Amino acid sequence: MTHAKIVTRLIELLESLVASVENFDQETALVGDAGLESIQVIEYLCEVEDDFDIVIDEEALSYVNTVGDLAETILKINLGKSS
Repeated sequence: MTHAKIVTRLIELLESLVASVENFDQETALVGDAGLESIQVIEYLCEVEDDFDIVIDEEALSYVNTVGDLAETILKINLGKSS
């Protein structure tokens, strides 16, 4: 799966959690721009893990601020699964 496809899917999942319709992109900050509160971030990450069939560890999450960062993390996890 490409970075762009992952970003598209992440945005779809994000839009399902946010009441107001926004124009999200890979630069969207999960907390600041998307307006997610801490419990919503946890719910979102659980949905992401289920959707992509992965587990994101706490260390990897420490580098995630934007949708694009999350897509990169998912790519790295998937590369690790295939090797």
